[in-house]
Amino acid sequence: MKKITLLLFIFCSAFAMQAQNLLNNGDFEEGMVEWTGNAFNVQEDGGNSFNFANVETAGNAFDVNLSQILSITEGETYVLTFDASTGAGETRTIIAGIGLNEAPFTAAVETVTLTETLTTFELTLTAGGIGIPNSRVLFDMGAETGVVVIDNVSLVVGEAEEPAAPTVAAPTPPERDAENVFSLFSDAYTTQENTVFGAFGVGTQDIETIQVEGNDTQKITMNQPSSEFLLVDWGAPLDLSSLTFFHMDYWIDTDNSAGLIANPKWSNHVGDAGETSSFQLTNPVTTFGEWVSLDVPLSDFTDGDATQQRDALRQFVLTLAGANTGNRTIYIDNLYLHNETLSTDELTETGLSAFPNPTTNEWVLTTNAPTKEIVVYDVLGKKVMSLESGNTTTRIDASGLTTGIYIANVVTEQGIQSIKLIKQ
Repeated sequence: MKKITLLLFIFCSAFAMQAQNLLNNGDFEEGMVEWTGNAFNVQEDGGNSFNFANVETAGNAFDVNLSQILSITEGETYVLTFDASTGAGETRTIIAGIGLNEAPFTAAVETVTLTETLTTFELTLTAGGIGIPNSRVLFDMGAETGVVVIDNVSLVVGEAEEPAAPTVAAPTPPERDAENVFSLFSDAYTTQENTVFGAFGVGTQDIETIQVEGNDTQKITMNQPSSEFLLVDWGAPLDLSSLTFFHMDYWIDTDNSAGLIANPKWSNHVGDAGETSSFQLTNPVTTFGEWVSLDVPLSDFTDGDATQQRDALRQFVLTLAGANTGNRTIYIDNLYLHNETLSTDELTETGLSAFPNPTTNEWVLTTNAPTKEIVVYDVLGKKVMSLESGNTTTRIDASGLTTGIYIANVVTEQGIQSIKLIKQ
């Protein structure tokens, strides 16, 4: 009786594990069924069946494709597992993932590199803009020539990993008069009435207000390419021409960091009949796992309207995107415009200044607390200099830098702040 019960338990467990695979004929042992595409070609060797394709002419990746149609649930996390290899002595890449089987063919994919050794790949993918019955698992392989062997394909519902999160609150902003601030989110200032994050159901809707050390913080997850931006709307155009500076504190820590940007944009709506102009800041993300305080003049927003017209501002957009698709979570606090640089008293609190700026030879950075590290980046996000000081005054040699704009991330015990440096 015990043996029968044990065997039954093993059988049921194995059946349940097998039933988790959402694909049919993932091991190709049933032959030419279930799969579609011009790369669908089941071969058999030594009693094992697999899919074999040989791309002879390179073109678009989707020109040579293997797919299986199935229903995908919007927002769900999936794990795609498969074995793949290429010809002896060769390497090549393919694109694998999940996506729509109809226009606009939105997809969550990754590019993997194949070698002659049969390798198991496991991709964790989130369905953003994909959740309809006419979806598919896809392998696009037309961008390069060479053999592609695929076997043992499995798609299962996975559990989304909880993203890394800050454990300390964002820096507290300085005191400013109410008429000198337009705030979209901050405990320090009054939020503009009727402000809606994720307005009109456009862009990411994965938005949550959380507490970090008792401080309200926005937790925002964006999925590239389906919802890689946040839209904030406050219901009516406002003349904010008197405000000249932008501030945002943000925190992000992600493995999906290659080429990452977090670009803020302001949208002007003259006549309240849609966007008439906009201006955006190119902001490469170079610091992870720590708060970054971005405080820059609006004149730095040079992508779009070079005059930064803001006599009818109605919307704010934050784009979070990088070299690869997938989910990324960013934490935001103290999102506002203001019309003044810090006063002398306020500079004593935050302590960050640079002189002379612009310069031809060197900058002298002054901080209120001893500096732990200073990292200087160019506008493309490339690190050009890193130094440790331990002092409240640090000289930065600019003689070896080309003319242009640089961003210095300054780390003290009070947190991280950024300052724009200009080399003439």
